[in-house]
Amino acid sequence: MTQAAREERTGPGEALSLGHLTVNHLDERRFMSIPPGAIVPGSLPKFRIYVHSPEGQYVLWAEEGNRVSPDQLAKLSDFGLEEVFVDLDEEFKYEEYLESHLGHILEHEGPSDEQKAEIFSKVSTNVVKHAFATCFGMGTLSAQALQRTRAMITNALMFIAESKSLEALTKMIGHDYKTYEHAIKVLWFTTAFLSSNLDIMERIDPDRPNLDKSQRIEMLRHCGVAALLHDIGKAFISQEILNKNGPLSEVEWEIMKRHPFSGLAMLIDTDIPLFVKKAVLHHHEDFHGGGYPMGLEGMNITILARVFRIIDAFDAMTSRRPYKEAVLPLKAAQIMVGTPEEKTNGGPSGQDDRDQGMRRCFDEELLRKFIVFLGNMKLND
Repeated sequence: MTQAAREERTGPGEALSLGHLTVNHLDERRFMSIPPGAIVPGSLPKFRIYVHSPEGQYVLWAEEGNRVSPDQLAKLSDFGLEEVFVDLDEEFKYEEYLESHLGHILEHEGPSDEQKAEIFSKVSTNVVKHAFATCFGMGTLSAQALQRTRAMITNALMFIAESKSLEALTKMIGHDYKTYEHAIKVLWFTTAFLSSNLDIMERIDPDRPNLDKSQRIEMLRHCGVAALLHDIGKAFISQEILNKNGPLSEVEWEIMKRHPFSGLAMLIDTDIPLFVKKAVLHHHEDFHGGGYPMGLEGMNITILARVFRIIDAFDAMTSRRPYKEAVLPLKAAQIMVGTPEEKTNGGPSGQDDRDQGMRRCFDEELLRKFIVFLGNMKLND
């Protein structure tokens, strides 16, 4: 459910009652809506929860620190209330609650799959933002940021394992391209794609070619960390360049091309596996040469980086930019495999000239598998 901020003002001494709580509204406050399914039964939220009465007032429903019972949540459903509200002043407490209870929320039957996807995206975005912020301030990924990332990945894998979660993912395609949201979609696509292509996963770490079930789960966690942090080097690139409304200048492009090296530098002193660090460094290398930052080609590019090259490009093309509309998934796939767009009435095709050479960027074997993977998802043409 889309979170929305609302404002409410009532006169002095105006009393309202709903359920077992009564509150006098004497001031103007701003609220954000949240799905009731975000509240884990039996938990102790450190923020106040309100409901919106038929009279148009916000009424205190649960005090800070009070246990929310399953019966209370069931009554909300009985009354047809699909949203409750949190004071915007306590938004940070709510976000902390979501992160610490994410596993329970994703397992709980209360929230819909779309609500779970939105909650997951919100938590993931905050984790990525924290990782970027610590890297910018310290020049390296902090132990706390890495711990939060790994915890979030564990919950992500549990959710992604559910087939319905992929339907929720498809609804994210076509949204605006922002660094944090892009990282989340690359995480989601990567872990889902590798889960359905175990032969690829077993080639990621040359030192561990034959993985048992527990090792595959561990491998997916590592790949998830790599996916979420693949653009961590952009922490040192200005927002003016990242969000520029148009093509980059030659100088700006040279700055942008440094981010894989910067990403490696931020991860070099962590205990993250070597193949993860190499994937972050190589994820803009092109299979047939001409990529950056090292100009590698073919099998000299690690296989996880070759997977990222495909997924990164697909999400970039199917996301809105300030200067470019999102491409539909089918058209994006056609561009990636090098299928030229037909001309109409003898005129130009309308396909960006830069897209004509995209096929050279990708490992053809992995690209074919990715197209098959997309075909198994319910995508809008």
